[in-house]
Formats: sequence, structure tokens, C-alpha cells
Amino acid sequence: MSQVEHKETIYIQDQITAKPGKAKEVLAAYMERYAPAAKEERGMTLVSRLITPPMWLNDQDDQGNTLFITWSVQGAPAWWNMSFHGRRNPKVAEFWQSIAPLIEKRHRCFLSDIADVESLCNV
Repeated sequence: MSQVEHKETIYIQDQITAKPGKAKEVLAAYMERYAPAAKEERGMTLVSRLITPPMWLNDQDDQGNTLFITWSVQGAPAWWNMSFHGRRNPKVAEFWQSIAPLIEKRHRCFLSDIADVESLCNV
């Protein structure tokens, strides 16, 4: 029986707003403690790391930077695998709890190319 090839890319975007002056620390913790397992254990591929505004704000500023860290997986089965393993791993929850004092808010969303939606619905 042949393996089904999943050509659709699903993007996972973490939007993290750091407290003023804490964005560098948040990014370092994310890349050192979250990213390796995301790649190795959950099959995620790092696509981009973006920041707004495009400068490091400090603790004297009235707002913090927002980080947009985007990952990808190929197809719905890979998304379900990533989701299943992330939810069942206590280290993921521990990581988010450990950086909670550094962040104002965080949000994760899942995106795909509109052209891929129909095939992604056939799981």
C-alpha cells in the first residue's frame, strides 16, 4: 500500500507580546527551550521569526514588542500529530508557565493557503 503524499502546508503562528523590555529574553527562551522539541518531537519546521515594531523596546517604553514566530507542517495528519504530542507533553505547559511573567499575552493561530482548504477538509 502506498503512502499518501500531503502537499498542503499548514502554518502555526505564535503571536507573543512581551512586557516592555522583555522581548529578547522571551525570544531566547523560546528558541532555546521550546523550538528544539517543536522540531524534533513534533515535526514542526521553523518558517520565520518577525517582530513589531522592528526595534527592541526597553523597559522604559509604554509597550512591549510583539513576536510572530511561524512554523509549518505538511498536511492534516502532521498537524494532528503535532497537536497531539504538544498537548500531552507536560514540558510544553511548563515552558509557557515559565515565561508567563515576561509576557502580556499570547495567541496561536493555524493558517493555510486558501487553495489548500478543500483538500485539508478531506481527512
